Amino acid sequence: ATTNQCSSTSSTAAVSAVAMMIHRQLEYLAKKHGLEENPQRARNLLQPRHVHEEFALSVVHDDDDDDESTDESSRRSAYIPEVSLYEGEGRSKKRILVLCTGGTLTMAPDPAHGGALAPVQGAISNYMAGMEELHTKEMPDYVLHEYSPFRDSSDLGPADWATLATDIKSNYLHFDGFVVLTGTDTMAYLATALSFMLENLGKPVVCTGSQIPLSEPYNDARRNLIMAMIFASRDTINEVTIFFHDRLLRANRSTKVNTHRLLAFDSPNLDPLATIGITIDENDHLVLPPPKGALRVHTKMDTRLLTIRLVPGFDDEMIRQMIEANVEKQRLKALVLQLYGTGNIPSVKESFIQLLSDAAEKDILVIASTQCFTGNVMMGHYATGRALEAAGVVSASDMTLEAIACKCAYLFGRQDLTTAEIGELMGVSLRGEITPPELLSPPPLSSAYQRAIRKKTRYF
Repeated sequence: ATTNQCSSTSSTAAVSAVAMMIHRQLEYLAKKHGLEENPQRARNLLQPRHVHEEFALSVVHDDDDDDESTDESSRRSAYIPEVSLYEGEGRSKKRILVLCTGGTLTMAPDPAHGGALAPVQGAISNYMAGMEELHTKEMPDYVLHEYSPFRDSSDLGPADWATLATDIKSNYLHFDGFVVLTGTDTMAYLATALSFMLENLGKPVVCTGSQIPLSEPYNDARRNLIMAMIFASRDTINEVTIFFHDRLLRANRSTKVNTHRLLAFDSPNLDPLATIGITIDENDHLVLPPPKGALRVHTKMDTRLLTIRLVPGFDDEMIRQMIEANVEKQRLKALVLQLYGTGNIPSVKESFIQLLSDAAEKDILVIASTQCFTGNVMMGHYATGRALEAAGVVSASDMTLEAIACKCAYLFGRQDLTTAEIGELMGVSLRGEITPPELLSPPPLSSAYQRAIRKKTRYF
């Protein structure tokens, strides 16, 4: 009986201590947020999600105080919303973070330019606030963050890609998905770079823009924005993608194909991950498998590469001078050659093949791609291709030029790989950017059996 009485006394004391602690927290939060007359609101602030938001902000501010050398970009890469998103208890809807860098979608009549269309800071926020379809129960909640100032997409580069990747990482645990609004001219490069920067990505990152501004009565911006937000709130396709017009494309398989039509992007060597009509139709056999580890962000991109598109009658002496000049400064890391057809060059130019062999010996990675919109490089099929292979040239297979450039920049930026190792990895699928050799279309004049065994095959 004595033992039971002691246990009861101890339990009562523990409950009283917890009650006192909660009461003190309520008083502190009420004073901090000016809610002395609204104790229920103060109780809502004790929900776990609010504690996490407060903690995330306090950690960022503490780091800023300790490290005075932190630059402005890293200082801003905090948990973006500084207010609680929800007034009630718990969370019934998904929420996404919309990161806006500018582009045609954000344009509006600008008084500073005589009423001409130009990216206007704050215009996208006003338009989204007035779009009734974004505030229905079927749509996710969102937080919009506009970078200042807006940048033309042709001005965006590796530093801006790194800022986006860092902001996604900083807010990764607070949102279910991410939308990136940007200009269309370099969207394929930006999205492809993000696919390599965000390793083990387990949430959707959807990039989109428009050909016509959202401020125009007739535009494609409204649908692109709405569908990008819908795909960002779904759990089925957790990778970096581009949504445009009526299709969702893998980012590192995409390229811009038209300057004035609404179907501005396409994926030459891979079917869309999803298309929209009356329903959303997903090609689930193309979706990447779930990540096997925690999110890792790589922000260093080494873009010391050059792309040369060969034309009949080209003078290879200029390429020789460039390679020889690079011996002293060691500036060039990779040379991408856009060759004819399946990776052919003039067979009479034996000096050019020797030139490429010398470049490989000088630790320059030489990559062969095709000038064709669809198809792939098959270096071992024709005699000239075999000569390139013997010279140390690496095949880009069916990768887009955007994927080749961003993959090279990512691998060289890691600084833990040799040029030979990078050459081997160029033929390996890291983010679904390349079709494995065994799944490529068979070469011309192949047997019916070879063509048949490649049908209905699941690949990533």
